[in-house]
Amino acid sequence: MNREKLKPLEPRRPGRMALLLGVGTATTVLLGACSSQSSGSSNPAAVQLDPASGPTSSTPTWSTATACVTGFQGSAVFREVHRDGVSTNSISSATYGVTAPFSGKLQAPISAIQAAGGIPNGGTQKLVVICFSGRALTGTSHRQMDVFISYSADGKTYTTSSTTSAGS
Repeated sequence: MNREKLKPLEPRRPGRMALLLGVGTATTVLLGACSSQSSGSSNPAAVQLDPASGPTSSTPTWSTATACVTGFQGSAVFREVHRDGVSTNSISSATYGVTAPFSGKLQAPISAIQAAGGIPNGGTQKLVVICFSGRALTGTSHRQMDVFISYSADGKTYTTSSTTSAGS
């Protein structure tokens, strides 16, 4: 049986080394994209609740000031971010007309969104619009827009802001 001898990865073989460097670079880029996706959005203040403040027993509407970015215009969803800063729950239905500014109604009252995220009274919670490259929330995702919601000390009212307060 003739077996092909494996060739070592040596600097004198630039084709193989370039391939390995390319894979390493692609991995780094992908990991960087994943970490930036979970750390923040590229367009804060582009989503808002209406009304921007009120009783936590209310179920306001939400709207965006911009469309989802090119490459992520298949669908979108509005989500609350849990206290751990990582986990999320959808607070809207999937939205499909995301090539222009879009809107929707929350699926639950603000108090339920606060409870789902494990946010204490007096705390602040991040709400994010996540855009997807495919329909029905499939494909690659991109956290594109966010808004912060602060709860009163007694948990009866909320206010929104495009930035979070220090220490929240």
